[in-house]
Amino acid sequence: MRIAILYQSLRGGTKKLAESLGANFQGKGSLVGVFPITNYDAQFVLGADLIVIGTWTDGLFGLGARPGQIGKLNTLRDIAHKDVALFVTYEISPEKSLSGLIEWAHDRSANVVASAGFKVRGPFRKNIEADIQMFVENSLNLVEQS
Repeated sequence: MRIAILYQSLRGGTKKLAESLGANFQGKGSLVGVFPITNYDAQFVLGADLIVIGTWTDGLFGLGARPGQIGKLNTLRDIAHKDVALFVTYEISPEKSLSGLIEWAHDRSANVVASAGFKVRGPFRKNIEADIQMFVENSLNLVEQS
């Protein structure tokens, strides 16, 4: 399976997570490309079976939380009817940011097969390796079913 991972990172946490996701997808036998949203290989993305899109959570303590720099995601070529898996990184809470990213994808007629929030910073940080593996497995299984 061909997987394109596109990310928007502010302080490096989302980039690091995107790279970990890429390694996990590769470990499952997928051909993977990991790209910042501002500099991606359009041909690779167009040919992908799954596009994974991630960004960081912007906002203060969950108030007004939203996907970080969503305007940069708008530079993506058409993702209508493509299978996409979405993720956000966060410090406090991912709910509003993740729902905003899902809404953004639905507005572009994408087929959202999986979504998740990953706590990469802040208090009570935890080991997210199991969460990464579950996201990868769920994404692959749901793409194969669609």
